Amino acid sequence: MVTKVHLDALKSEAASVEALLARISDKDIVSRLSLAHRLEALQQEITEHANENSTLAGVALIFDGDPVTGSSSIDAEFAGKTLQNYQELISKQVAFSAGMLGPRGPVPIEAQEAARMHVKSLIHGSFGFVLEEARADEPGMFDSPVKIAISQISDIMIDVAATNLNAFNHRLEDMDFRVFNTLKKFVSVIYKARATVRVAEREREVRFDLAGLGRAYERLRETDVSETEEMVEGELLGIVPIQRRFEFRRGDTFEVIKGRVSQMLSADYLERLERDGIMAGLRWRATIRTKSVEHPDGRHASKMDTLIDLVQI
Repeated sequence: MVTKVHLDALKSEAASVEALLARISDKDIVSRLSLAHRLEALQQEITEHANENSTLAGVALIFDGDPVTGSSSIDAEFAGKTLQNYQELISKQVAFSAGMLGPRGPVPIEAQEAARMHVKSLIHGSFGFVLEEARADEPGMFDSPVKIAISQISDIMIDVAATNLNAFNHRLEDMDFRVFNTLKKFVSVIYKARATVRVAEREREVRFDLAGLGRAYERLRETDVSETEEMVEGELLGIVPIQRRFEFRRGDTFEVIKGRVSQMLSADYLERLERDGIMAGLRWRATIRTKSVEHPDGRHASKMDTLIDLVQI
């Protein structure tokens, strides 16, 4: 697996070789031939990697700061905790995206196995780990759930560490609370160790310095996210399959609940409900998950409802 760090290193070396070639006299035939061959090999490698279209996951975590000694060593306890937390983040994000992550209990075995990563190599020139999807010999036509999850985790971290608090508040609306809690552990370990981290995927590299990690740590520490599930009987007022939105009137209090529809409910099922018009006049038992968020500014709280399951009574 080649990440952006690898490609950047190859391009940097190629540029250095080109600069040396420009300075060497035409009379120094041996050196010119040697450098020309090296440059050709580098350019060929860059082209091959640039043309790769891997659908499997690969990511590099590169650390700096107090736990790291140059490019030679890293504190074992720090490395173990960060890798464990990052693997847990991937597993939970994969399970959440597939609609398999419940509000409590272990992550489903299927998600754990699908999200399993292997440490394949170390980054040269600094200290980091290259992680690859365990089933690297099974490429598919589309990006794997693990590759998508890694990109989503990077997006989450960018918003959590952003200078703009609105990006963090907006991200809270879509983030699963169990992913939130694991991200809190991941960031806490790195920040408390006075370390920094770069996350390099194939197409991009995201850097989190001490200032950004400090913002992320304080926001995550001061924000409280919790979830509850409730089974409610009542009337399904409407479903919008494309936007995955719903409205449901409780039978006991007649309160109208509005929110998102979980990935657990298939698009085909939602479209059939809307198309066949079998909602009107019928009673349903809905499982609704409510996420409550106490924001770090301490001045307001918010809640979001998600329709998890729907059974006709």
